[in-house]
Amino acid sequence: MVWKTGQQLQCGKYTIETELGEGGFGITYRARDNNGRYIVIKTLNDQVQRRPDFTRFQQDFLNEAIKLAKCSHPHIVQIDEVIQEDNLWCIVMEYIDGDNLAYRVENQGILPEAEALRYIQQIGEALTVVHNNGLLHRDVKPQNIMLRADKSEAVLIDFGIAREFSQNLTQTHTQMLADGFSPIEQYDKRAKRGAFTDVYALAATLYCLVTGEVPTMAPIRAIGAPLEEPKIINPGISDRVNQAILKGMEVKPENRPQSIEEWLSLLNIQSLQSANVNFPTIKIVNSTSTDRIIKEFTAHVDYDSPNAGLLIHHKDHRKSSTLHYHITISKTHAFNFGGNGFAVFPIPHQAQRTQHVILLDRKKVLARCLIAYELFKDWHYGVLGWNCEHFARLVTTGEAISYQVKESPLAFLNHNGYHPLAKQIMDKACNTAKLY
Repeated sequence: MVWKTGQQLQCGKYTIETELGEGGFGITYRARDNNGRYIVIKTLNDQVQRRPDFTRFQQDFLNEAIKLAKCSHPHIVQIDEVIQEDNLWCIVMEYIDGDNLAYRVENQGILPEAEALRYIQQIGEALTVVHNNGLLHRDVKPQNIMLRADKSEAVLIDFGIAREFSQNLTQTHTQMLADGFSPIEQYDKRAKRGAFTDVYALAATLYCLVTGEVPTMAPIRAIGAPLEEPKIINPGISDRVNQAILKGMEVKPENRPQSIEEWLSLLNIQSLQSANVNFPTIKIVNSTSTDRIIKEFTAHVDYDSPNAGLLIHHKDHRKSSTLHYHITISKTHAFNFGGNGFAVFPIPHQAQRTQHVILLDRKKVLARCLIAYELFKDWHYGVLGWNCEHFARLVTTGEAISYQVKESPLAFLNHNGYHPLAKQIMDKACNTAKLY
């Protein structure tokens, strides 16, 4: 049963406009809700509906839809609701106005390395959330990554063949393949699967983005055909990216990185599991934790000192153009997050108070220091969007910008100096802690 243009579902709540596409299992429509908003509706296609085991497919579809609805992340297509129409289960999700990465490469050519890595980071974060919810995507490829119109945001779509997994357990899996992007284990219904399955596909996607070519199929490689190194096709990419792609696309699953985070680390990218952040409460301030940084902070902080809670900066040497920013926690000591991680240290002799900034209340700043430490102690410093100025300003003023990094040639790599999740996470944590 194919829905026609103008057909109404859910007693007029949704009106079908056009069919967007059909795959091995599902069919997808663009529709409008009764507020005029575009949405997408996906359900099982006619071929599956005619199968004798349709009831099992339908139950699997429903179970996965419910699980996927819990995978909330900015780079995963948002599921609005799961509905039943004429005994057929359907997923209602956001409509993304834009093109997919395959279309982008086909029509505009290969992506610059920095742009490709930005999208790979975003989809890597999304897949980490998917995996943490016990699911595999199993169909990661440029066609299933949408780019929001006029934004540098990639969104992972088409979870039609997502399946639950237990890492390294052998299960019976439905065979659905994207030649060139599917690893060898997806060609065997009884093969072991895990996060490493999506690692291969994400690495193959990066291969395509920076070369414009679809990689050699895994079964052909398994019998001896070589995979042409991406750097041979595109000499402009870095050795680091070249080697990370090859490692992620190892034919044997055990030779690949076993998680998305592990593979991203080869690219010097850390996956930020924003959807699973546990926001701390004000109890952190009075924590009895034996954590070294918290112990040092507690030993040197002076909540009553007028010299605490200030934003200061200094240079490594007189001719340096780079300023290092810190937060004072007493008359003698400062705190911050820098290239060597978090630290409590004596205030540098040459440090000056930063002018023309509006600081939060001193006790709020000191409380925010420890809240920020608990939130961000595992975050990557550098191109993912951190520098010492950004962190210090976020804590002392609530600002989510870094002024000096905008002049850096790397600014386009790191959202002009801050990861967009940082302020969102910090504000929510401080509201939970009742600092405001």
